[in-house]
Amino acid sequence: MWIKHILIALLFYFFALLQNSFFVHFGLFGGTPNLVFILFILLVFFSSKNQGYLIVFYSLIGGLILDIFSYSHIGVSVTIMVVLGFLLKKVQLSLFEDPKKPMFFNFLVLFFVSFITYDLFFGFYSYLFKMSDFLVSFNLQLLGKVIYNLFFASMFFSVYKNFYADRFNNRQLSLFKNK
Repeated sequence: MWIKHILIALLFYFFALLQNSFFVHFGLFGGTPNLVFILFILLVFFSSKNQGYLIVFYSLIGGLILDIFSYSHIGVSVTIMVVLGFLLKKVQLSLFEDPKKPMFFNFLVLFFVSFITYDLFFGFYSYLFKMSDFLVSFNLQLLGKVIYNLFFASMFFSVYKNFYADRFNNRQLSLFKNK
């Protein structure tokens, strides 16, 4: 069980390196994909409802890595991600209990709202004493970041759903395997 947590921490680190070394050169309207945040939201979305400690673990690892690779103080992203993780899980469990609704659409809506909220709070902290700069930061660059991150989030969702979730999280007994 602990090997899974070590692999997730290494995956967060690998995505941070990838986002800060490779994807910096491929921006869309000045925005780059936040792969660490996408992985965080994906892991929180697919965690079960009674695993709050995993949300704290994902927030701690993802937030620390984001803070280390950014210009902000240590703890800003951790705090935002802990709050967003628990809010996301609460909203997911209260609103999307209907199995008739497509899970992909639910994920994209929750990711969109979470990403805008994260960017809003992170920008508010970054421009705490310069409100005019904070208000100017919501322009075409925010639209580019949202579109770019939604594209990568949908790719990661389909990869996770098709390769990992269905094969490794399926704990049901399957009778008639050959049919």
